[in-house]
Amino acid sequence: MARQTGIIKLKGTIGDISFYKSADGHLARYKGGVDGKRIASDPAFQRTRENGSEFGRAGKGGKVFRNAIRVLLQNAKDKRVVSRLTKTLVAITKTDAVHERGLRTIEGGDMSTLLGFEFNVNGKLGATLYAPFAVAYDRVTGDVTLDLDPFAPTLRIAAPGGTTHYKIVMGGAELDFPNEASVF
Repeated sequence: MARQTGIIKLKGTIGDISFYKSADGHLARYKGGVDGKRIASDPAFQRTRENGSEFGRAGKGGKVFRNAIRVLLQNAKDKRVVSRLTKTLVAITKTDAVHERGLRTIEGGDMSTLLGFEFNVNGKLGATLYAPFAVAYDRVTGDVTLDLDPFAPTLRIAAPGGTTHYKIVMGGAELDFPNEASVF
């Protein structure tokens, strides 16, 4: 992948070269690939269509997930949370043993793969809070609880110098991936 390092930053396409800006800076790449019509109809691209279908469901599922907890994510996400969450949801989709390839779903997969997912790799909970805790949820009542034993914040919280207060915020969401709905 070519990088633009000059003072003139380009966006768009010139000939067969596309210029764009990403989190990694201004980049350029050669335009190419297989024609979309061929991918949609050629039997040789059946696996590509299956993968694309599952990736699409994972992308939509990630949006449902992020929208459900948007209030919590506003100050606790990094620039790559969308791609990392989609990658994890694709991995969950691949664990679906009920549906055949190309039709596998997130809800049919092993959701425990999400345990420990960090929405901000630059501010991980485990690198800030050094107190043991347990989270539990009751699907019937919809209750989510956090059990946190009493602790000394000066010893158990890695905070910037001069910090006088802390707040622990949590939430729970019920996700309905097929209908793209959620309850927070």
